Amino acid sequence: MKRNEQLIENTWKIEDIYPNLDVFYKELEKAKTQSKELLKYKDHLTNASSLYAYLKGYEELNEKLYTLDCYTSLLSDQDGSNAFYQDLKGKANVVITEIHSQQAFFEVELLKLSDVETYFENEPGLERYRRFIQDIYRLKPYTLSMEKEGLLAGCQDIFSSSERAFYILNDVDTRFEDVKDAKGNVLPLTSGSYVDYLESADETLRKSAFENMYAAYGKVQNTMASLLNSQCKMLKYESDLRGYPTSLEASTNKNGVPSSVYKNLIKQIHKDIAPLHKYMKVRKKALKKDKLNMYDLYVPLVKEFDKKITFEMAKKEALASVALLGQEYVEAYEKGLNSRWIDVYENEGKRSGAYSCGVPCHPFVLLNHTDTLRSEFTLAHEMGHAMHSYMSFKHQPFINSDYKIFVAEVASTCNEALLMHYLLERTTDKKERAYLINYLLEQYRGTMYRQAMLAEFEMLINEEVAKNNTLSAELLNKINHDLNTLYYGEDVIVDEPIDLEWAKIPHLYMNFYLYQYATSFCASMAISQKLLKGNPEDIENYLNFLKGGCSKSPIDLLKMAGVDMTSPQPIHDAICQFDKFVDEFDELINCK
Repeated sequence: MKRNEQLIENTWKIEDIYPNLDVFYKELEKAKTQSKELLKYKDHLTNASSLYAYLKGYEELNEKLYTLDCYTSLLSDQDGSNAFYQDLKGKANVVITEIHSQQAFFEVELLKLSDVETYFENEPGLERYRRFIQDIYRLKPYTLSMEKEGLLAGCQDIFSSSERAFYILNDVDTRFEDVKDAKGNVLPLTSGSYVDYLESADETLRKSAFENMYAAYGKVQNTMASLLNSQCKMLKYESDLRGYPTSLEASTNKNGVPSSVYKNLIKQIHKDIAPLHKYMKVRKKALKKDKLNMYDLYVPLVKEFDKKITFEMAKKEALASVALLGQEYVEAYEKGLNSRWIDVYENEGKRSGAYSCGVPCHPFVLLNHTDTLRSEFTLAHEMGHAMHSYMSFKHQPFINSDYKIFVAEVASTCNEALLMHYLLERTTDKKERAYLINYLLEQYRGTMYRQAMLAEFEMLINEEVAKNNTLSAELLNKINHDLNTLYYGEDVIVDEPIDLEWAKIPHLYMNFYLYQYATSFCASMAISQKLLKGNPEDIENYLNFLKGGCSKSPIDLLKMAGVDMTSPQPIHDAICQFDKFVDEFDELINCK
């Protein structure tokens, strides 16, 4: 489907940000003017009033830049083949990068102030910026000179070139051969249809989709390896420049999270790998195979309930599942579902996958909905993100509204858990319950174990770059093959094509993002159990977490919601729940 063939009600209302391009261009020019006006404070942040005046202008400017960037990204993502939108985004990036470079003096000058605490006493308005200032001081040991910070800020557009090239290559230029099912029917293969085919009961179709998908990536694997190598070298360059021991340390510390949380996740997953191996044995028995292939890992094991779920049905059930969170939450959620916050269906050139983009006017959600249970949970997931952004923007000043990525996946995964509970509570049919638990087990496998595996992959490849090794396609394939062998155990054949999975993972360009899917999943499992008990205090604590933005550290925000992620306990508890569901599922489908 072409973009212009989409029904308007199924596309997002991007004019809610700017009514037309003329307004966008005016805002872009205003940003340039504001940035130049703020330069008068350079070398003059010498008292509380000047610091307060600068920060007011700085906050306003950054809100404008953030909105400009979101606007052009949304336009670009809805159709990556539209040259005008790509050019628009490129022009905006140049301006945004230049402005960030101009304002790089601020943090350096702020850190020179030895009596900043007295500034809060002399100017009450500065209290709004206390957390922001404290976070800058936390990073003081890793902050460079004004000249170097300016140079780094000016290089951000260059540093993101590998990521941009990946998206163009992945979403626009990579083409997949058609697939065939057991009857010989020829079907088109796209990023959106790939997982649908892997969920098919038709093994011929699954294998064809699996092989054809990775055959396409095999043709560009050396280019993809070069892009990923450049990404990791960029991370190493900046972390070395700032004095961090590793790229991992630089990433986690920037977000106020101890690197031990990342390493604890992988350590605990290795320690508790047995339930995943048990699940593979159950899956193998259910499919009546001697060994599982990698293309057997997604097919539902209870075929009778592999039913079509329309977008309207998904909206209704997702909304009902969050009713326990109260009126403010539910009303905003319902508005989001029905006021074109969401771009629903796939079209040519549209960015693959799904995401939520928080914008001050309201969030925007990109989907590629395919009328499956998986798509229903994707809607719940992305609306969880959207509501987190909505509540943060509503209850925090812009300077504190952008929550750290460590907590970004908690609200989304918690909404998935609530939806699963809602669906399980409303079925009395054992086969339907088995179907839903099968899906839940796949959430555990995909969001906890698999994301931990990808996070380990990311850690290992950055360690290779730290040793000045080049990330060749051969090396990347080997690392990925060995990890799949470790995680899935003796009952799964690690088919050679899966070695290339790294080539299609966009999050590898997001600077150690992936581990947070797993940690957030474990945190959200703990939180959802509290919410489902209906204790008003637990619900209020969770809503305050959503409203918190980045007003506290990510670890402290989660503690406020009742979870301590510096401990491996939430990970172990989540795996124990997984283990129990594996046993129940085994009984329900009479595999024993």
